[in-house]
Formats: sequence, structure tokens, C-alpha cells
Amino acid sequence: MYKIGCLLFLLSCFPVFGQESDKEYQLLWEVKPPKSKKVSYVFGSMHSNDPRLFNFPDSLYTAFVSVEAVVLETDVTQIYDQYDVRLNLFNFDLFDKKRSFASSRKATQTVYGSEDGRPQFLDAYFQQTGYCGGKGFYQLETVQDQLKLAENPELFNTRTAINGLFFTKEAFIQTYINGDIASLTNMLKSQFKSSPEAYDELITKRNQTMVKGLDTLMRKRTVFCAIGSGHLYGSDGVLQLLRQKGFQVRAVKATYSNIVSAEKKLVQSWRSYAVADEEDSFRMTFGGKPTKLEEEDKQHYIYQELGQGNTFELFIHTSSDYLDDNRYRFLENEFARTREFVLDEGAKGIEGLVLDPIKGYQWKRLIQFGNVCYELVCYGGNKFMHSDRPTKFFQKFEILTEKE
Repeated sequence: MYKIGCLLFLLSCFPVFGQESDKEYQLLWEVKPPKSKKVSYVFGSMHSNDPRLFNFPDSLYTAFVSVEAVVLETDVTQIYDQYDVRLNLFNFDLFDKKRSFASSRKATQTVYGSEDGRPQFLDAYFQQTGYCGGKGFYQLETVQDQLKLAENPELFNTRTAINGLFFTKEAFIQTYINGDIASLTNMLKSQFKSSPEAYDELITKRNQTMVKGLDTLMRKRTVFCAIGSGHLYGSDGVLQLLRQKGFQVRAVKATYSNIVSAEKKLVQSWRSYAVADEEDSFRMTFGGKPTKLEEEDKQHYIYQELGQGNTFELFIHTSSDYLDDNRYRFLENEFARTREFVLDEGAKGIEGLVLDPIKGYQWKRLIQFGNVCYELVCYGGNKFMHSDRPTKFFQKFEILTEKE
């Protein structure tokens, strides 16, 4: 847990310095390799799910549609099965009105924001939208690379100093919205003035690693690269390092229109990802590309909304008795009731609430179809658990073949 917490700190600490600025928008940059017509883009990101950060200019949608692949600092889906981003995990008003779920306005806080924000934090949004749009994906660092930094206690002595800044959350969000990466980077350097070795390890060396990867990728294909905005600016920043390698780099003006562009409509339509097994016996639609985990006794797909802290899972068990053997796990009391049903295909099912000793309350549906049992599980924050989203998730599962 400590390692993952530090990893999330690596992903999120750098853009949190800010002040109001009238400088030109500096978040989106067009990048062309030397002697090439390929056009790629670098975007300064903030690792947050605050809704205001998603008010993208029209030029960003145009850029995103035009490229072949998305590039991030690391593959955020690799932490799907390792870390729960919800805070105050068991502090839910689940039974506040004597029924299995009821309307509740209390938002659960997460590492990347809260349930009042967007489902994914900004980086994960680009990765998952790219997957849903059929784009490739590349990472500039591995999770293991970042964990090595997280394990260095000398570097993370600076965390206390960073958290002690007098700038409010609203101040740095406004600075980011203004696109003022110069102020973000200058304040970052000032903060690390007494720890130049930490700045070198956490910023300068990582900038060089990222540019090495981008140099290789951008010469072969067009990409949309989203990295922390604190990595872009300055003589040791990613943009200047790309220029030194002969790349043409220019800022892309932020343009906004009252008319929704075709590119914006297209990107906003990339919101689902379907999976099926080799025999096409089922289809399950997730909000993005799930991770398939290799497990000996079952198939397991998992998808997480890292911004809001919601998790969606599908387990496939080869067993003719799994539903009956696990019927006892569902909660049965005056507040929670299980529901049993039969599908048109002849499969029998059961749905209700369970209490996992580690992950807390979960909505679960079991569908027994011959010698296979499909187990659908979803859980999240207080708002999610009191909403109809679990039911909508369950309804996205389809059985495609008949069993004798």
C-alpha cells in the first residue's frame, strides 16, 4: 500500500503549484519530427478529475482525433487490481432509509478528487477514450520505474515541504486552467531550491527519459502525449529537449465555439468497450478497456473509474453449482433483499448486496448458464452505491450462445 501511495504521489504532486496569470495558453503543443510531415501533440495534464479541467478547447479534440496513439507517463490500468482510490472506505450511508439503496448526496472522496468529479482523472480519461476510439497506447515509464523512485525515502522527504505550501487548491486549478505552465514550473523549481538532487531525480532525469521515448515514437507514428504540466516548461523541460533534438514545437491556440464540432462529437462518443471470449458466448460492455487478469480457476476482467473510485468486475467460473454454492453470501435483512430471476435464454440469476471484508459493500449479480456462472460485481463511493448505475452495469451483460 505504501508503494502504491507513493506512486500516486509521483503522478500527482507536480502540477499543484499555481498563481493567477494572463499568459498565453500553454497546455497544448504541436510537435513535428525533423524532416517529417507527421504531426503529434504534447498536452500538459493535471492528475485530477475536477470537472473544470475537462472544458477542452476545440483544438484539442481536433488534435486527439487526428493521431494514431495515446501516450502517458505510465499505464494507469496496471494499478486496477492493486489499489482502491476511495477514501473513508466504510463510511457509507448505505442503509439510511431502510431499503437496499436510496438517494444520497454525500460524495466519497478519492485520491484523485471525489465522486463530484469526472469518472476518470485526466490522464486516465485520455487513455480510456483512446482505447474506445481504437487508438494504440504507449507508456514512457513503467509502474516499476516510478515505484523505484517511490521507495527512495530521501526523495520523499520533500513531500512535507510540498504539502506545506500556502497556495490553495483553487489557486493552482485556476493557474492550470489559464494554461500557465511557466508559473507552475518556476514555482516548482523554487520549492525544490533546497533539494536540487530531488528535483534532478523527480523532474530533470524523468524529462530526459520521456523525451527519449517520444523521440522514438513520434518518428514512427502520430501520438497525443499527456504528461504532467510541470514537465513541459524550461531549459530542462520536455518541450525544449524536443527542440534540441530537431523537433519543431509550437503552441496550439485554445479556441472555443458555441457550435459543437464533429471532432468533439466523435471523441465524446468513445465511451464504451466490449469484451467477449473466444467462443463469443457472451458480451460485456464496460465504460473503457478492462484489464484481463490471468487466474487459474476463472477468467477475470476488471475496470476502474479512478477519479470517482468505482470498480466494475466480471468473473467467469466453470461450475454448474456456483450460484447455489454462493447464495448465502447475499445480505438478507429488513434493509437488503436479493432478487432472483430467469433470463430468456433459460439462465437463472440472483442479484443483491454483499459485504466484502476488504472492499466493503458490493452490488453483485450471478448468472448460472449450464456449467458456467457469470459473476458481475460493482462497488464504489456513497453516491454510486445509492444510484442506479449498478443496475445499468448489470444490464450490459449479454449471453450470445445457447446451451443444451
